[in-house]
Amino acid sequence: MRAPGTGRRRRLWGPLAVMALVIGSAPVAVSPLRDAALRGTFPDAVPAQPLGYLLGAPLFGVWDTLTLLTVSQHYAVLGTLVLLYVAWRLVAGRRPVAGARPVAARPPSLTRHLALELLRALAALTALLAFYAAAALIPRPMTAIRLTSPDLLAVNFHSHTNHSHDGWSLFTAARNRAWHEAGGFDAAYVTDHYTWAGVDEALPANPARAGDGTVLLSGMEVRLRGRHTNILGDRSRYVFALDSTWHHLDPDSIAAATERGAPPPTMLYALPGALDQIVPLGSPHGSPAGVVGVELSDGAPRGLEQGRSQRGEILALADSMDLALVAGTNVHGWGRTVPAWSVMRIPGWREMSPDELGRAIEETLHRERRRAVTVVERRIPYHDGSAVALAATVPVLAWEHFRALTLAERLSWLVWAALWMAVRARAGAAAGRGGRQGGSRASAGAPPARGRR
Repeated sequence: MRAPGTGRRRRLWGPLAVMALVIGSAPVAVSPLRDAALRGTFPDAVPAQPLGYLLGAPLFGVWDTLTLLTVSQHYAVLGTLVLLYVAWRLVAGRRPVAGARPVAARPPSLTRHLALELLRALAALTALLAFYAAAALIPRPMTAIRLTSPDLLAVNFHSHTNHSHDGWSLFTAARNRAWHEAGGFDAAYVTDHYTWAGVDEALPANPARAGDGTVLLSGMEVRLRGRHTNILGDRSRYVFALDSTWHHLDPDSIAAATERGAPPPTMLYALPGALDQIVPLGSPHGSPAGVVGVELSDGAPRGLEQGRSQRGEILALADSMDLALVAGTNVHGWGRTVPAWSVMRIPGWREMSPDELGRAIEETLHRERRRAVTVVERRIPYHDGSAVALAATVPVLAWEHFRALTLAERLSWLVWAALWMAVRARAGAAAGRGGRQGGSRASAGAPPARGRR
């Protein structure tokens, strides 16, 4: 027989474990942002979390973490949850019901038992998929970035609208701008697939002065030498070199125009993509139709996977080819999480017009190349190809998530854990009172025992 109070204490294990993680991780806390190339802190950038985000920090933080996972990490999370579910059902099937008496009844058929377990599994899978879908679809506050110097600006070099074939149908240019404002971006390039339609909607709504709001700039995602490439700047610099579908950019036409005195193109290599296919801009080892930069971070799961698994190779290529390292969210309208920001230093950018800012960004990329951008990313652990680390994705993610909490997030977690504890304790007390009252009524209504003759 279980000791009195054991069930009540068991009800509190969950909130107590959360409190222990929140408090225990505080002495080894780390910044939630870091320099993606150096893997160290970037002191000029701090996270900015609105009050709405902090009020729901436990839920919103978990959704952020899910959004930042690579493909292999998603598989690891799913596999771990399946194993935990199977273990739970095995234990639940063997555990006797408290207070129940053995009765002489025929056990349920195997077919009925399997059908019930299948229904439970389908319900659990549906709940998991709904949780993922909610992270991608439900509007919610975002963690942004705040830069400490007025000469710094946060740029996104890769974004889409509903004019891209794979974009959310409701993700207009106006919603693209609102998304970037919520994420702390000062400027963002609209790089729809093979069209400038999103750019045409975005540019008229730009502020007159760059410092007065998020500026959307002209770009397009095309294929250069068969690889996904983002072209930046006015379309007149590229349209003559595009095929009739605007899918493919002819490098020979770009090179010929550059040799005739046209300004050099500003093109960025997008992930995922084969790194050995990168052709840099310039000579002697590059091309007049080469790229000036490469993504170190791409917000799509496959792009995140390559950016993390091949980070060393990307850094080595950027150093050897003098390429700018940039971040592109690759946002198509799904999710409310920024994986990384491209931080640039352009003195006086706040007083520029949008066109002047676009030219200043491109000039900085061409002039400074490898030194033009610092990629500031959200801190997320990665397995680095280790099978053991991949298998331990869930516990490692949980621990690192709590380590990277801001002080305000920790307070939010503790408040919610305390509320959880209060609800569980009250439910346990009510169940205890109900059990005692039921037992008293049963005793009072029982017939008196007969004496033995």
